[in-house]
Amino acid sequence: MNIKTLPVLILLFLQQTMYVQAQDKETTNLNNQALTGIIKGTVIDKGTRLPLSGVTIRLSSNSAVKPSMTDQNGTFRLTGVNLGRQVLHATITGYKSVIFSEGLITSGKENVINLEMEAQANNLNEVVVNTNSGKKPLNQMALTSGRSFSPEETNRYAGAFFDPARMAQSFPGVVAGGDDNEIIVRGNSPKSLQWRLEGIEIVNPNHFGSEGASGGGISMINTTILSTSDFYTGGLAAEYGNAISGVFDLKFRKGNTDKREYAFNIGVLGAGATLEGPFKKGGSASYLVSYRYSSLSLLEKVGVEVSDAGTPKYQDLSFNFVFPTKKAGTFSLFGIGGLGKIDKVAERDYQKWEERFDGFDMKLGFNAGSAGLKHLYIASNKLYFNNIISVSSSQSSNTTDTLTKSYVPSLDHEDKYTNTAIRYAGTLNYKINASNTIRAGVNASLLKYNLYALSFDTELQRLKELINQKGSTSSYDAFIQHKAELTDKLTLNTGLHANYFMMSKSWSIEPRVGLNWQTSADQSISFGAGLYNRLEPLSYYFAKSAEDIGAGQSNETLSPTKSAQAVLGYEKLFGGNFKFKTEVYYQHLYNVPVSADPNINFSLLNVSDNSAISSSTYPQLINKGTGRNYGVEFSLERSLSKGYYFIATSSLFDSRFKALNGKEFNTTFNTRYVGNLLAGKEWSTGKKKNNIFGLNAKLIYAGGRKYSPILVEESFRLDEEVIDQNKINTLTADPYIRVDFSSSYRINGKKVSHLIILDIQNLLNRENTVGMHYNFSKRIIEPEKWSGIVPTINYRIEF
Repeated sequence: MNIKTLPVLILLFLQQTMYVQAQDKETTNLNNQALTGIIKGTVIDKGTRLPLSGVTIRLSSNSAVKPSMTDQNGTFRLTGVNLGRQVLHATITGYKSVIFSEGLITSGKENVINLEMEAQANNLNEVVVNTNSGKKPLNQMALTSGRSFSPEETNRYAGAFFDPARMAQSFPGVVAGGDDNEIIVRGNSPKSLQWRLEGIEIVNPNHFGSEGASGGGISMINTTILSTSDFYTGGLAAEYGNAISGVFDLKFRKGNTDKREYAFNIGVLGAGATLEGPFKKGGSASYLVSYRYSSLSLLEKVGVEVSDAGTPKYQDLSFNFVFPTKKAGTFSLFGIGGLGKIDKVAERDYQKWEERFDGFDMKLGFNAGSAGLKHLYIASNKLYFNNIISVSSSQSSNTTDTLTKSYVPSLDHEDKYTNTAIRYAGTLNYKINASNTIRAGVNASLLKYNLYALSFDTELQRLKELINQKGSTSSYDAFIQHKAELTDKLTLNTGLHANYFMMSKSWSIEPRVGLNWQTSADQSISFGAGLYNRLEPLSYYFAKSAEDIGAGQSNETLSPTKSAQAVLGYEKLFGGNFKFKTEVYYQHLYNVPVSADPNINFSLLNVSDNSAISSSTYPQLINKGTGRNYGVEFSLERSLSKGYYFIATSSLFDSRFKALNGKEFNTTFNTRYVGNLLAGKEWSTGKKKNNIFGLNAKLIYAGGRKYSPILVEESFRLDEEVIDQNKINTLTADPYIRVDFSSSYRINGKKVSHLIILDIQNLLNRENTVGMHYNFSKRIIEPEKWSGIVPTINYRIEF
């Protein structure tokens, strides 16, 4: 986004703000009493997924509100609840009590809070679970390196831009991967991150993601449709396959079954709407749909110049349709997808061209989406089945033409990568008794691909085909895991995961173990270990190496990268709202694809997408590389209570890879350390204290990225960056420092709620550098810089 458009945007939103404030003032005059809201929801058994009846629900933050008790369907309803933050307390004999302390009650929509309660094997001592201070994962099989997060946190954290990946930058073990929302988890390449939705792997849900990457410029995920979800940095339970790094396990919420509700928003990132409600009055089936269109495209249409390098144009759609039945279980149809493109047309006046890029016509595109059909069947009070079938597809393309001085185009680069996956995931969960649970399942993935790329070779003075492959392959997984509460303080989770990859005809047998020892009511020790594997981007399996361009050879025999991990953690709760946690981990990576030429120190652990295949020195690959990541993490977190919260985290780590010749090098992502400080404060405002004003800030201080010395003469000769193979990642960029800031104002009217958020990434406009690189457009060696200040503003109305 061009920074000169900011004053126009701010002026538009200030006008909207004045209108909203005037409307709220009028509403307040009509209603001279403090506004109240409704809290409703369901309570289920975490192990059996069955509704719990007889659970007492009360507001510990407001004793004047009459408590409620769940009915036979596990539903409850509290009325006359004051707006603002409220603390919910759920209790029933035989289960651990649950406290939900970050509930935000607004007037614009009914407030739905769904709770899961764990059976208590020993009823002699009451156990209280604070869902916000503990941030335990929703998945009961996960015992280490995981936490849950709410969509409200994604909206609230400074610099998050309503994006789960940007929000996760504040968590221990996570480092920003660049200008986009890619993240580095415990020294692993960003491409190792896996995205899941409703229990099944999905395509990269981000606009303008490069081929093979896990992130992009803008998230397709609208937080208005998200429910509380999980994020993992390691130590995964046996059900997780195709992952050696972080995992986002996303959940969509169910639409309101009692009334239709609407939310409309407009901001720098897009203008859109979210609609939800029952399909018919009194029915249990519901819909939830969200659509967004690029605001930058709208500005361009009204004559505002956004960028001279092409305007990002995009749109995205998310949906969740839920159909409960009386006897056949619950069916849901869900999906997420987006379309995006950037068209850059060179100015037809060559005298104004200052660099080669100015004389290029470019068309970039990235379209991606995933849709699935899910069936949950609860067979008894001990057994339930979950079946999902989904389709995912992504298509990234790039066509670049160079123009002569007479503006005749000549093809310089063209690629088009299309990947489609048809997946099935089936799971059964059997609760033997209050202390033992077994979960088992199978996964199957049919992978289709159509991969094509060619690029102009300066040395050959012609177009060179990099990849041209079309076909299909498949991958199969099976797992079983057993969770045993050995005592009221000791929990053991053992499991086994198996994978078969058809293309390389390779098996991977992966034992997993997790252990949690609740040494006292407020502290615990955890341990997790296991083997894992990850399929690399398919373009690396088929791209032609430099020496085999003519022979047409590729890397089809490559098998997935493998990893062995171990994690040891300690957690201490203070007063229910404060939590201290530390984890130490070691990760050994093996079977890593590396260069078959010992003179080229190339490893797939050192790249974040598939761009390496365009290098003139791209080598033949073999599974003989290794790597290691180890470190220690600390975090001190205070969940939102009494109007403020903070998270302070630090990580010290080392990340290295070994090439075929046995030499060890830093990975590009080995920043060695990172520290984050995130804090925020809220105030109740307005005559009747119905409104909320919030301020949030974040500080990131991380070590510099590693980079390699550039062979200048060779780079100029080949017109591409050529690095010194004997000194891979021996240089370190300056430390990465960034300050983010956000402010929000929520206005609660009688039946409508307004939210205005100003979010600024890199408030100090610091130009962080990644290192030196060869700029082919200017034909110079210069620092590679990340973006400066990025301000966004957003307005949302809910009713």
